[in-house]
Amino acid sequence: MHIRRRHLLELAGASLLSSPAGAADFDWKRFAGKQLRFMVSVHPWTQWAQSQLPALERDTGIRVNWEILYEDQLRQKLPLTLRSDPGAVDGFFTLPSWDAAAFSRAGWYQPLDRLIQSDLTAPDYDYADFFRNILKIQEYDAVQIGIPITIELQALFVNKALLQAKGLVIPTTLEQLMVAARSLKDSANDVAGIVTRGDGVQAVYTFAPFLFAFGGRWQDEKGNPELATQPAIKALQYYGDLLRAAGPPNILGMQWKTTYPLFQQAHAAMFIDATNFLAYFKDPSQSRVVDQVAVGALPAGPAGEHSTVISWGPAIASSSRNKEATWIVIQYLTSKAAMAASTRATHLPPSRQSVYNSDIYAASVPPDMIAVTKAEIPNAIPNGANPLVIPVPEVRAAIGEAITAVLEGRNATEAANKMQKEVTQILNG
Repeated sequence: MHIRRRHLLELAGASLLSSPAGAADFDWKRFAGKQLRFMVSVHPWTQWAQSQLPALERDTGIRVNWEILYEDQLRQKLPLTLRSDPGAVDGFFTLPSWDAAAFSRAGWYQPLDRLIQSDLTAPDYDYADFFRNILKIQEYDAVQIGIPITIELQALFVNKALLQAKGLVIPTTLEQLMVAARSLKDSANDVAGIVTRGDGVQAVYTFAPFLFAFGGRWQDEKGNPELATQPAIKALQYYGDLLRAAGPPNILGMQWKTTYPLFQQAHAAMFIDATNFLAYFKDPSQSRVVDQVAVGALPAGPAGEHSTVISWGPAIASSSRNKEATWIVIQYLTSKAAMAASTRATHLPPSRQSVYNSDIYAASVPPDMIAVTKAEIPNAIPNGANPLVIPVPEVRAAIGEAITAVLEGRNATEAANKMQKEVTQILNG
């Protein structure tokens, strides 16, 4: 997903501060002269935020070194810096589904609750304006560790023309999805009935909603893995059956980078993945399905429909010597005015209700996407993309092996039992 440069240039010089009644006395410049360092990942929002730094410095007097790294580089450099050079980083980008357990155990997050409730928070910041279920994404052990910037759910994308040719409507249940996917597969014309991730490690993300739809979960209340239950076995079986029966012939090993182009180029009738992919499908410079894309909620299973929901967000390093000033910066970049501006620039679904329900977001995406996200948010699983554990890569690899096994047609019960055993061993050290 890209940001239109014209929008960034329009917004770069604009002040984001407002002065509503009761907020005029808030001193945004109380930490003027401070210099801060943020480490963030490549993301549409962080690119937009970088364009706001001149206005931020003008309005607050705070200068920010905004270091943008590719996600894999950030995962290597940030922990090393926090561990070996305390105080070198003031703020950083966090994705709790990956970071929360490890960073919390290491004590790298500064809890935000006290700052939010203090006089360091502008009266018009309106913390309650954030979707409650989205705020939970940036919580760990009931402590607010960051501020969510966007909403990333999963959805079912369909090619309307291909469905209409078969007399089909958007599936709303897993049973309907299986029937539709089989019916839509057209090997003679190189069209898959459905496509989603087939690479084991990456497929953990797209497998998760199927696990939840069958009534499964990654872990119990004590954090122990629950990966060999009947719901987990049924979900594995379904995922394997669906993609072997109606997916592309080379589904094994397919990552998101190779799945979405199939739908984009009309070589797949349906696609399940993150809502963010809509931008690729609606881009006339690269998509053949611009006018044929429709969006539906994930099909429901025996336990209903439960998307994953994740969100990056800025956090404060506990070792920072400038925590209060860092909070001022985060406030500035996540205020109502800031989120309205970032939504215009990035078209990503905002985490603030007021902006989400405004004409700003309504003008950014089609009505069916808005309807789907509104329907999915209340029942979505915060940070459900994978188990919330410290050794995320190792655990995802073990789960990915089970997904690969069923895609190869092997026994789902055996794959689930092996997955449970391996994840338990990983977590027990």
